[in-house]
Amino acid sequence: MKNNKDPFVEKWEKTREKGFKKHFYTTGLSFGILLFVVLSAYDYFFTNRRFETTYDFIIQLVICIVFGGGIYAIFVWFLNEMVYKKKTQPKK
Repeated sequence: MKNNKDPFVEKWEKTREKGFKKHFYTTGLSFGILLFVVLSAYDYFFTNRRFETTYDFIIQLVICIVFGGGIYAIFVWFLNEMVYKKKTQPKK
């Protein structure tokens, strides 16, 4: 029995239609930027570490967006796929 009334299923079906690549860029980029802002604020207010050069700033930005955001987007995609398949499987 397909669970079409579940809001998660409806939302995830729309996300799946857009594809993994779009999910990767939107989710990964937004999480990476958020991660960068939080880590930069932490460094600035709690460790008194400032960016010495623009190079330091760019390196931290790239690491946060590419690695942090990318890993998060991949993790969320596969986790949501597992939940989706579990909710849409016919019950025995």
